[in-house]
Amino acid sequence: MPQTLNYNKPLPDCEGPKLRPFKHRKAAIEFHRLLSDDNSETGGHAHAPLTQAWSSIDTLELSQFKFYDDSEDEAELLDEERESIPISRIHAHMDPFYNECRAYGRLVEAGLNGKIAVRCYGHLTLPAAIEDELDQKFEVDTWDRPDEDFDKSVSERQPLRAIVKELIRNDLSFTAKDVNKMLRHLKRLRQLGIYPMDVAARNYRAGLLIDFSAAMTEPHYLFETRPEWHVSMLQQDDLFLFDRMIEDAKLGTWVRATPNPEYLQKLRRPPQKPKTFKW
Repeated sequence: MPQTLNYNKPLPDCEGPKLRPFKHRKAAIEFHRLLSDDNSETGGHAHAPLTQAWSSIDTLELSQFKFYDDSEDEAELLDEERESIPISRIHAHMDPFYNECRAYGRLVEAGLNGKIAVRCYGHLTLPAAIEDELDQKFEVDTWDRPDEDFDKSVSERQPLRAIVKELIRNDLSFTAKDVNKMLRHLKRLRQLGIYPMDVAARNYRAGLLIDFSAAMTEPHYLFETRPEWHVSMLQQDDLFLFDRMIEDAKLGTWVRATPNPEYLQKLRRPPQKPKTFKW
């Protein structure tokens, strides 16, 4: 499994947007509480967000990522893709940690960091020894660490990878007043070539997206190699997920990302002649 050993640089190490390291990497960290666990509809592969207190820095949110195994994504490659796409590119485009790096990197490039999604301050690594503290405090002990790592001393093992984000203290996902803004933000993300792929209430806080661990950001190998219908299906999925999320929230709003088929059918009906009455 390919690994990026040097984390003190913009990542991932491939074409496209990159995220810079967090500036205060050497600051002391104190873990306060677990914000969420890794149970998600995407398989729980992504992260375990934790609140951090940094010396002389405001309290921030830290999304810590499990180790990524690219064997499953490699197995789903088409025959022609196996011949043309290096495993390193699959890793850079599918690892949930790199998914967040690429999405936030694009937002930084566009000058929209913190405006249409939660603000990101960069990526960070933590020594493997910190796993014991996380286990004792929060009973978080599943990181999918590669088997070969356990043959090494703790100090020699690969570090845990994380994304540092602004902490939104409002635990509410969104309200009816947020929905129009959320749809504008989603459409802007798509214009930037960022497709979140996991639009769900659990990934919003105070009407802002807080999770890009499943995101596909252009350029992406799947958008280049798959048939047009498949790419369109992937890229439209966010809109359908948005509508399902709003419907499930039962907020009494008619704001939707996709057209209402019944309404469109009414618009397409030919105009009817006015009725005449004999008196």
